[in-house]
Amino acid sequence: MKVGIVGLPNVGKSSLFNLLTRGSARVDLYPFTTIEQNVGVVLVPDERLDRIAQILRPEKATPAHVEFVDIAGLVKGASAGEGLGNKFLGHIREADLILHIVRAFSAGNIPHVLDTVDPDRDAGIVEAELAIADLAIVEKRLEHVRKEPKSPEHQLLLEALEKLHSALARGERPVLNPEQARAVRELGLIQIKPVIYAVNCSDTEPANPARFAATAARTSLLFSAALESGMCDFTEPERIEMRKSLNLAPEGPAGIVTRCFDALRLIRFYTIKGTESRAWAAPAGTTALEAAFMIHTDIGSGFVKAEVVNYRDLVTSGDFHVCRDKGHVKVEGRTYVVQDGDVLLIKFR
Repeated sequence: MKVGIVGLPNVGKSSLFNLLTRGSARVDLYPFTTIEQNVGVVLVPDERLDRIAQILRPEKATPAHVEFVDIAGLVKGASAGEGLGNKFLGHIREADLILHIVRAFSAGNIPHVLDTVDPDRDAGIVEAELAIADLAIVEKRLEHVRKEPKSPEHQLLLEALEKLHSALARGERPVLNPEQARAVRELGLIQIKPVIYAVNCSDTEPANPARFAATAARTSLLFSAALESGMCDFTEPERIEMRKSLNLAPEGPAGIVTRCFDALRLIRFYTIKGTESRAWAAPAGTTALEAAFMIHTDIGSGFVKAEVVNYRDLVTSGDFHVCRDKGHVKVEGRTYVVQDGDVLLIKFR
């Protein structure tokens, strides 16, 4: 799963990317420092995996991960190709979730592309450009669909496109039901992807959400890239205290990762093999066979059955074999729908 980090230039996208990935994406004091997208893998904090590791003491515990992509800054007119608009829009269409960074800090040495700091205005500019770009795609597809022979599938697609067109033309985020979303999935529309707003605040003054009420009312959290960069030598309790003193989210960058993971509506299942305990991220509804293929193609191809135990039962019993003796282990076939927190032992030929 891929999270696309978007926003205007000079809002802190690359700084946040570096914090999340412990990377070294270039950060400068002028727009369009990022031209080619930066890609990094971020491990998802997981208390259940930590607990499994404490009890079973494997040599290695591997968390699930999410891919983050630092995408070039967008400017007004991007939908018409301004700035790096076309490249930006192409990259963002590949993402599964949008992490929209909005600037709320003032810094004389970091110019704002519009000269003044106004988080709600900036968020609105980005949203408008994304909506215009999507609207152009929807209008073009509608033109063709209206000429095609009618069928149940055609009617579903037509209804979805008309619903999209109506919402986008009004400047609203479209809301589709699951069937409609599947019908238009191939279009890669940006405005139907889940979005989280992360407001990059000052590292010296407490955040004041009243300054960006419209953005704060959305699914948003407050952080300070400058503050986080300066706390490398702090203990975690010290970091939490500093964040709280500035009205920021106490969990910091780790909270952004968790929020993104949750918004992607993924589940986590676990495997214990040899000396490794591992968490896997999968879409809700994943079957045992699909999970087996995620682990390894040979395991999926030779799938025989899955032995399944609930995480809580494993932690309480302290051992997979003890769980089996107590009757906590279920034997499931390839169509079993994996549940969040399942621990799987897959038998294969």
